[in-house]
Order: sequence, then structure tokens, then C-alpha cells
Amino acid sequence: MGFEDKRVVIVGGGLGGMAFLNAALYAGLKNVQLYEQAAKFGEVGAGVNITSNANRILDAFGLQESMTRKSSGKLPCYMEYHNYKTGGYIGHIGEFSQPHARLLHRAHLLDSLKERVPESSLKLGKHLASIDRNTATGAAPYTLHFQDGSTAEADIVIGCDGIKSNVRREMGLGDDPNYSGQVVYRGFVDYKDLPTETAALLRKTVNFRGPKRHLLILPIGNQETGTDRAAVIGFMSEPLEAWDSESWMSRSDIDSLQEHVRDWCPEVQHIIAGLRKGSGDGKMLKQALYVRDPIDKWYEIKSEQKDAGIILLGDSAHSTLPHQGQGTCMAIESGIALATVLRHWKTDDLEAAFKFYQDLRKPRTDRVTRTSYEAGKLASSDSPSQMSDNFNPDALRERMRWIMEYNVLEDLKTKGQGYLDFQGSRL
Repeated sequence: MGFEDKRVVIVGGGLGGMAFLNAALYAGLKNVQLYEQAAKFGEVGAGVNITSNANRILDAFGLQESMTRKSSGKLPCYMEYHNYKTGGYIGHIGEFSQPHARLLHRAHLLDSLKERVPESSLKLGKHLASIDRNTATGAAPYTLHFQDGSTAEADIVIGCDGIKSNVRREMGLGDDPNYSGQVVYRGFVDYKDLPTETAALLRKTVNFRGPKRHLLILPIGNQETGTDRAAVIGFMSEPLEAWDSESWMSRSDIDSLQEHVRDWCPEVQHIIAGLRKGSGDGKMLKQALYVRDPIDKWYEIKSEQKDAGIILLGDSAHSTLPHQGQGTCMAIESGIALATVLRHWKTDDLEAAFKFYQDLRKPRTDRVTRTSYEAGKLASSDSPSQMSDNFNPDALRERMRWIMEYNVLEDLKTKGQGYLDFQGSRL
């Protein structure tokens, strides 16, 4: 039976929303519309690391060729650690899961996610103002009102609108996010703006691990398409009182990052100089890192109507710090899980379907939220110059193995027995 003919409205057209739309089309949901508040699609930030657990899903959608065209090729290792003072090699984590991680600009990933989506499914310039829960006979269960005065009707609303989610607010979830104690500086360096030896080093994923801070370099893109750059991601401890922007994301002087790393190794100074060469105004992106505590329930069901409801997906439900590179990956996993459940559920009981989906996903996303916080503490250590029992290649690889070797498609097939009708499924 399922809900394949229901009017599904996605709120939010970032990576999570677009991943769910791809999943919905792949699963066979027939009436899906996405509403994005921006006037045009675009992603700010630096590079993104899509690991094997998410790449399996994107490959199933048919996006492998599109992604690899503008992503890094096979890298020598998953992560290499260097001393922040001397630049010397400390250790590395080998790549251990298939398909290999793909490093690319967030905007290039969004381009890939748009490739197979009909333009008719996308509505831009739609900033959600409110959601009406209709009671009139014959009316749609939900009417979404947007700031431009337009409306949309829905049977099922999917909130993919991030950690500051308006859908979450409309569900009465008014909890405040928690400041992590760190900010992240983001920018790019062209390899031509680096000394030859430093450029060669930064063709790998490199982490300069300092005291309560670390500088991560992602070698995004590739030389064949001219998309190769070093994505600079600097995690720095700063008090919230020092934040002088009304937004969580702002532009900051490169000088601010340099103050944190002024006495670090020559390679890091080369990175700072490269940032300056590539910046027209001497600034780079700076973001305060917030995360929400896990919530008990991700959904609501329309009163007296068992086949209509609202549910959260991605950062609106299970936000996480970026220290394991899993924010987007978790949204991709959750997207295919929810779309499959909606398409292949055996009854018309949406609450049972939502509960199954949450029970499938929540233990994993809660654990990712917890371990990402722990990973940030390990990466920005009080003793950054040495390995330890819980910070060494073997321990770090094991910390990531359960994430990267998980296959949500197989988990759905196993746990969905008795609940999902797999006839006609592409799983």
C-alpha cells in the first residue's frame, strides 16, 4: 500500500533536502515537491568529504560518474597527521572501505544532486512562514504558507531545513542549540599559490593537530577538470563572547585565523599566505559550531488522520559536529531510508511507518552526534604532538569503521521484513 501517491512537500533545498528528493524519485514516490528559501541554488562553505556509507547510496542513484568527475581520485590514505610545530609526520589512517571517500566542493555535490531532478519539482524563493493543520472536510491535511504569500498543500511534510529549522519550530520544538566551544574557518588555496613541497603534501588529507585546535586540509576536486584546490578548515577554540555577528556564519579577517596559528610550522604559514593570495578582500568564511541535543521524537501525526504527518530529516532532526564528516552523509542515509519506508510500507498507518524509520535511524545518528563531539576533542588535544591509547591510527580507524562500513540499504532489507513490501523495490 504505502504512501507513493501522497502529496509530499520537502522544506529545504540544501544537500539534505536534495538528497531526499533524489531518494524519493529513486524509490518511486510520485508526487514530491521541494521548496527552498534561496532565490537560486548554491552552497557556501568549503569542501565536503562523502564517505563510503553515503557513496553506496549516491551510486545507486546513478550519480557516481557525475560525482567523480569533480571530486578527488583515490587518495594515498584517509587521513594523515602532522605536528603543528615542526610539520613532521605523526601517523596516518589508511583508506579501508569501499567505495573510497570522495572530496569535492559542496556546490559541485549539489550540482550532481540536481542532475536527475525535474525542474518542475523545485520551487525557489520559498521561505516557510507557517504551517496550517487543516480541519475542514475535504481540505488538504496541511497548508504551508511562505513569506512571498504563496501556499502549498501537503499530506506529508519533510523538514530538511537544517539546524535552524522552521519546520521544527512549527512542531513546537523550541530547544536552543548548544555552542560547541569552537569556530571553524573555511577557505580555499590554489595549489599554484603554494611552494612545491607544501603543495605536494596537501594533495593528501592532512591534519595539523594543535593545542585545542586543529587545521584540516581536504584536497578537493581534480586536476583533469581544473577543480583541484586545497580546502582549508580550521577548527579553533574561541569563547562565544568573541563572536560579533548576528549570524552563525560570517566573513572574518584571515588575520584572525593567523593569530591562532602564528607560531605553527612553515607549511601552515604557507597555507595562510595562500589564503591571502586567493582572497580579494583579505577575508574568509567563519562559522560558530552549534549542535542540538538529540530529541525523543522526530515526527507528528495529523490529528484523527492516520496517513498524514510531519517529520524531520538531516540536521533538523539529528545535527552533528563536523569532526567525522558525517552531517551530509547521515542526511543521505536517512533520506533513502525514509523514502523507501514511505514507498513500500505495507499499510496506510503513517505513524507506524514514521516510528519504524526513527527506530531504524535514531540509535545510529545519536551515536554519530556523540562520537563526533568526542572526535573533535581528540583532534584538538591538550597533548597534540603525540599519539595515545585513544588517538593512534588503529584506534582512529576503529572509531570510523562502524560508520563507513554500514550499509543502510542492507539494513532496510533485513529489518524491513514483515513491514515493507519489497515487490517492485530497487533495493
